[in-house]
Amino acid sequence: MTTLRPERYSAIAIALHWAIALLLLFQIGLGWALEDLPKGAAQFAGYQFHKSVGITILLLSVARIVVRLFKARPAPVPGGKTQMLVASAVHVLLYAVMIVGPLTGWIIVSTAKVRLQTMLFGTIPWPDLPVGQAFHEPAEVLHGALGTVGLALIVLHVAGALYHHFRREDVIGRMLPAAVRSHGAIGMTGFAAIALGAGALLCGLFLSFPTGKAVPSDVTSKPSDSASEEAVVEPSANPLGTPSQAVAASEAAESPDTKAAPWKLEKGGRLGFTAEYSGEAIKGSFSRWDATIVFDPEDLPGSSIRATIDLASVESGDSQRDDMLRSESFFGVGAHPTAQFVSNSIRAAGEGRYVASGTLSLHGQRKPVSLRFTLKIDGDRAAATGSAMLQRLSFGVGESEYSATDQLKDAVGVDFTLKALRKTP
Repeated sequence: MTTLRPERYSAIAIALHWAIALLLLFQIGLGWALEDLPKGAAQFAGYQFHKSVGITILLLSVARIVVRLFKARPAPVPGGKTQMLVASAVHVLLYAVMIVGPLTGWIIVSTAKVRLQTMLFGTIPWPDLPVGQAFHEPAEVLHGALGTVGLALIVLHVAGALYHHFRREDVIGRMLPAAVRSHGAIGMTGFAAIALGAGALLCGLFLSFPTGKAVPSDVTSKPSDSASEEAVVEPSANPLGTPSQAVAASEAAESPDTKAAPWKLEKGGRLGFTAEYSGEAIKGSFSRWDATIVFDPEDLPGSSIRATIDLASVESGDSQRDDMLRSESFFGVGAHPTAQFVSNSIRAAGEGRYVASGTLSLHGQRKPVSLRFTLKIDGDRAAATGSAMLQRLSFGVGESEYSATDQLKDAVGVDFTLKALRKTP
C-alpha cells in the first residue's frame, strides 16, 4: 500500500523549521558581533551564549533530520532540471551549515590550548569532543566562513520560496499551519516570517551583555619602565579586624589629628600574578584596578590601603585562557566581578620596607592576606613595589577538574608596581 504525500509538512517539522531558521539567523548575527563586544565579562558572556545557542541548533537540526526521515512530506514542486538541482543543492547545503557550523565550533572549544568548560546557558555541562589539536585550525577557518555562507543560502532559500509564491505555487503554505490557507494569508505570513528573521539577525548583531561592576581607575596595568625591587611575603601574625574597622581606620587617617596623607595613583602601574601549570609559569595581569592609599611612614597606625580589581580585565596572553579565568570555575566574574583588598594594619619591616596585613575578598570568600612592599618617597611623589602569595583553593578559585594541584599548583603569586602623587589639601 502506498502512503499518500501530505499537503503540508508535519506540525513538528514546521515547528523545528522555524525555530532553527530564527536561531540560525540570530547566531550568525551574534557571531559577527562577538569580536566587537567589550573585552572582559561582556565578551566572555557573549562567547558562552554563542556556544549554548550553537549546541541548541545542532540538537534541533539532528531532530529535524530524524523527522525528515520518518515523517512523510510533500512532493517536490515540479520545475526545470536546473531549477530543481539548485533547489536541492541549497537544501543540502543548508543542512550542512546547520550541522557543520555547531560541530566546528565544538571542535574549536575541544581543541583549545586551555580548556574552558562549556555550560549550556550557564547550567548544563557539555563535554568536549575527543579530537586532536590538528583539527583546531581547519575548524576555525571553516567556522568563520560558515556565517557568510549560511546567510547567502538562507537568502537563496527565501528567494526561491517567494518565486514559487508569486507563481501561485503553494510552497510557503506547506511550511505553515493548516489554518493559514488562502494565498493572501500565506503571503502575509511569509513576509511576517521574513521580517521576524531579519529581526533575529539584528538582535544577534546588537545584543548586549553585562560588563560587570565598573571599577573607577586612574591607573591601568600597563608595564612600568621603573625598576622593581623583589619583595618577600611575610605571613600575618596579627588578628584581622572587620571591614568596618578598616573603614574606620581609613577615615581616621584623613582626620586632622593624623599625619597620614591620601595619595593619588599615577598611570604606569601594574598588578600581575604568576601561577604554575604543568611546570610552566603562567603570568598575567589586570588592566583595570584602583587603590585608595592613605600613608605616612611616621603615622603607620593612621595609614591604610584599599585596592579594588576588575577581574574581567584579566589578561594572560591567551584569549581562551582568559575566558577560562573569567568562568565560574575560576573568578566567576558574573557573580563576583571584583576582588578587594582592605588593610587592617601596616608596620615597618626595615628601611623603606613595610608589611600590610588585611583581608582579601575574592570569589565570594574573605581571607587574611599579608604583603611586604618597598616604598620610596621623594617629596610629593612615591614609588612602591610589592607582592603576596595566595592559596587559590582557599578562595574557591579553580574548581572541578582544576581543584587538583598536580598540574595547576595551589600557590599563586601576586605582584604590583605603582607610582603615586601626594594629594594637596
